[in-house]
Amino acid sequence: MYTCKDCKWYKPIDESKGDCFGHVVPADMPADKCPKNAFEPRDE
Repeated sequence: MYTCKDCKWYKPIDESKGDCFGHVVPADMPADKCPKNAFEPRDE
């Protein structure tokens, strides 16, 4: 299952959280709980 840290819009702040469109979100929050419903997997 994807988590916030797998999203291309996620910008890490530290090991446990990051910034997503100006909101601090937990790195391990499930992608289906995305506050903006904007989850897109990173291109790797």
